[in-house]
Amino acid sequence: MAPYNQAVAVRLAENQPNDQKVYEGTIDPTWNIGNVPCYALALILQSCIQHQASTPHVDPLHISAHFLRPTNSQVPFKVYVQTVKTGKGFSNLVAEFRQEDSVRITSHAIFGVNGPTDDMPDLTLKPPSSYARRHPLYLHPSEGERHPMRNLWNFHKHIAWAYDDKLTSLNAPDHPSRTNSSTVGGGGLEWGGYLQFESPTERLTNAYIPFLADMFINTINLLPRSEFGSGLGTSWFPTMTLAIEFKFPISQLDPSKHSMRNVGLYSLGRFVNNPQRRHDVYVEVWSAPSNIGEGEPRDGWRDEQFCLATATQMALTVPIALNIKNGKKKTDSKL
Repeated sequence: MAPYNQAVAVRLAENQPNDQKVYEGTIDPTWNIGNVPCYALALILQSCIQHQASTPHVDPLHISAHFLRPTNSQVPFKVYVQTVKTGKGFSNLVAEFRQEDSVRITSHAIFGVNGPTDDMPDLTLKPPSSYARRHPLYLHPSEGERHPMRNLWNFHKHIAWAYDDKLTSLNAPDHPSRTNSSTVGGGGLEWGGYLQFESPTERLTNAYIPFLADMFINTINLLPRSEFGSGLGTSWFPTMTLAIEFKFPISQLDPSKHSMRNVGLYSLGRFVNNPQRRHDVYVEVWSAPSNIGEGEPRDGWRDEQFCLATATQMALTVPIALNIKNGKKKTDSKL
C-alpha cells in the first residue's frame, strides 16, 4: 500500500536496438477502482519521462492512449518505449504497456521544453488578459467540505475531495441552462471540486496528471435517472481513449501561492451515444491556492492559479461485474 509517488515507480529493464527501452514494475492495487488500476497511463508517462531524461526534450507536452484491454494489478508489467522522431523542438515517442505478453495500452507522447526558449519568446494567454481562462471553480479550498468516496475506490483513504456545489447546481433539471427547441448549442453537464492527496509526503509532479485527469463524477452519474429509465444498474465507466495536454509546468508552482498536493478539477460532458452509452468527457486540472479547509480566499486568488493540464476521453458504461471479474483471472479479454 504505497503512496502514489512510490506507486508510479518504474525501473529500466532492458535496452533494445532502434532506441527502444523496456521499463518494468508492479501495479499497486491501492490505486484501483474495484479490480482495475486507475494509473496505468501514469506508468507509461513515467517510463517516457525516464526515457527522455538525458535528452534536450525532458518535458511531456502531450500524451494519448488507447486502452485495448483492462490492466491487472496482480500481474507485473513492462512498458516498451521507442523514439519515433526527434526534431529541434519536439520528440515523438510511442509506448506499449504489456502484461503477460499482451498489449494492454498503446500510447503516443510528445516531449519538448515546457517554457520559453532562446529562439521563441514567451507567449502565453494568462491574466490580466480579458481573453484568458480563469480558475473555473466558485469554491475556494478553505471553504470546501470533504465529500465521502465510494469504498470501491481502493484509494479512498489516501485522497480527499470537496465538491463545488454551486457548479454542480447548474445541472438541475429546472436550471435555465437546460435546452429546448429554440436553444442554440448549449447542453451538457458540469462538475468540479478539489482533490487532495492526504499524505504530506506527496508532491505534485507530471506523473500525477494522468490519474488526476481521470478523477471526476461521470456524466452518466450526473444525469437524472429519468433520462435512462430502468435497467441502468451499478455501472463502471472504462476509459477507451484518453488524451492529455500539459499546460503550465508543475515545477514552477510557488508553494506560497499553490498547494503542492491539492488540485482543482473541472469536467464537462456533452454527449452520450450508442453503443454501450459511450460518452465524452473534457477535464481541466488546475493548481489550488491551499489545501482543503486551510487558508482563506483573498481578492484575485483565481488570477494566481494555473491550468496544469487539459484532457479529453471517450468512456463506456458497462455493468460493474466486468470490473470485479477483472480480478478473478490474470488474462482478460477485450470489453
